[in-house]
Amino acid sequence: KPVEVEELLARVRSLLRLKQSVDERDQIARQREDFVSRLTHDLRTPLVAADRMLDLLLQGALGELSPGMSEAMVTMARSNRNLLAMVNTLLEVYRYEAGRKTLNFSTVDLKEVIEEVVQELDPLATEKGLSLMYKVEENTSNKVVGDRLELHRVVTNLLGNAIKFTDKGSVTVCLSNTDNDQQPEAHWVTMQVQDTGPGISSEDQQNLFKRFRQGSHKRSGSGLGLHLSRTIVDAHQGTIDVKSELNQGSVFTINLPVIEN
Repeated sequence: KPVEVEELLARVRSLLRLKQSVDERDQIARQREDFVSRLTHDLRTPLVAADRMLDLLLQGALGELSPGMSEAMVTMARSNRNLLAMVNTLLEVYRYEAGRKTLNFSTVDLKEVIEEVVQELDPLATEKGLSLMYKVEENTSNKVVGDRLELHRVVTNLLGNAIKFTDKGSVTVCLSNTDNDQQPEAHWVTMQVQDTGPGISSEDQQNLFKRFRQGSHKRSGSGLGLHLSRTIVDAHQGTIDVKSELNQGSVFTINLPVIEN
C-alpha cells in the first residue's frame, strides 16, 4: 500500500522531534558535566590551601600547640585530606567520561607499584591492628604497558578500601601470572587483594563498580573510587572483579596484559 504524503510528513516530523529531544538531552548532559568539572576545580583550590595551612600549624608555624589542640588539628587535617581525595576522584571520573584524560603509557613494573603502595598504607593498617602482607608468586612476570600514576591510583584504592572496611585480621596482596582467557597463548599479570572484612552481599556486588553506588551503609563513601578503578583498568585493556560473601571477607582481582618475554 503506498504511503500517503501526510503520513510520510508525520513520520518525518516525529523523527525530527525525536532528534531534537536527543540533542537537548545530550546538551544538558554536557552542561552538567562541565558544571561538575568546574565545581570540583573550585572546591579543590581552598582544600589544597587548607591542607597546607594545617600542615604549617602542626609544624609549629604559630607556636607550639597543646596536646589537645594538636590532636584536634590532626583530625581536621585528616578530614580535609579525605574530602580533597574525594574531590580529586570526582574530577578524574569526569575527565575520563568527557574524554579529556590523557594517559602516559610506558613499561611499568607492577611489583614496584604495589610495594610502594604497601609501604605508604602500612601505617594505616598498623594503626588499626591489621596485618598487611604482600606475596609474589615465584617467577612472576610483572611488567605491563600502562600509566604508572593511574595504576598506582588503582592499587591505592583497592588496598585503602580493604584496610578501611576491615576491623580485624589481615589484608593480603598477591601477585601472579594467570592465563589470559581473552587471548590464546597470552597471560595476565594478576593482582589480588584479599581481606578479612565483613564481606559484600551479592546484591551490593552488582552495583559496586557503578558511579555513586557504594553499596550498604556499612560501606560508607562516595562510591567513586571503585568506579574510577574500573574505568582505569578498562583503559588498560584489563579486567577487575570481586568475589565475596557476607562475614567471609572479600577478594578483588585485577588482570592486566603482561609484557611477554
